[in-house]
Amino acid sequence: MLVLAFFCVTAALFSTAGVAGSTESLRDRVTTFQTPSGSLPFSRSMATAAPAAPASATDANTLDWTDLRPVAKSLEAPFASLPEPLLEAMRTHVRWRTSKRNARSDEAFIAEHEAAIALLDAHEIDVEGLMRERRKIIARNGRVARGANPDILGATIRLPGYVVPLAFDDRAVTEFLFVPVAGACVHTPTPAPNQIVHVKYPEGIAFSSIFDAFWIEGELAAEDTKSDVLFYDGAATGVQASYALKAERVVSYVN
Repeated sequence: MLVLAFFCVTAALFSTAGVAGSTESLRDRVTTFQTPSGSLPFSRSMATAAPAAPASATDANTLDWTDLRPVAKSLEAPFASLPEPLLEAMRTHVRWRTSKRNARSDEAFIAEHEAAIALLDAHEIDVEGLMRERRKIIARNGRVARGANPDILGATIRLPGYVVPLAFDDRAVTEFLFVPVAGACVHTPTPAPNQIVHVKYPEGIAFSSIFDAFWIEGELAAEDTKSDVLFYDGAATGVQASYALKAERVVSYVN
């Protein structure tokens, strides 16, 4: 009964917003312009003037969605102490090791690589050891790429984005996924987990369209969650989020 009610409320809201068409019609209504925190998609029906920040000043740290991604460690970190000629030689070796077979049949490239290896050998550089360290960094970057950025955890942040409803109290949304692109999770591919914030806001927000943009404010925490998203024209199960936030304020992006 609860699922059916949510289904009906969501259907009514989306019908009111006039987005009952196909994925293509959804995409057609989206455009992009610059916001104070970066590029954010908005519907063409929104005001074209630069939108204002929330009326009351806050001490929150305004973030861009790119800030939610952890910083990858440089693949050249193992080579950092090498003088420039040896660094260039290692770069040549990396290019050789990562090139396709046909590229390694090029005579100029073969000569360049042989000269690089000769220089590294002459300086007794542990080439294979450095390459092993580089592979470890690649593996580490892969593990953390979808996780939370530890540098922003515990801070009170302010972030612009779009609402994907999860729970309603009457017609107010009290729990939702916050995403950087309108229609994410069903009408567009699901973002990476560190591009989704699971938000609880008991006060609730008036919600009429997936194209309505909001500011959220609150303390950001690392918390892995999975949510089932239900729309009148589709569903997504097990949507993963790397962040959670109990919102202190949720306000319309355009005042």
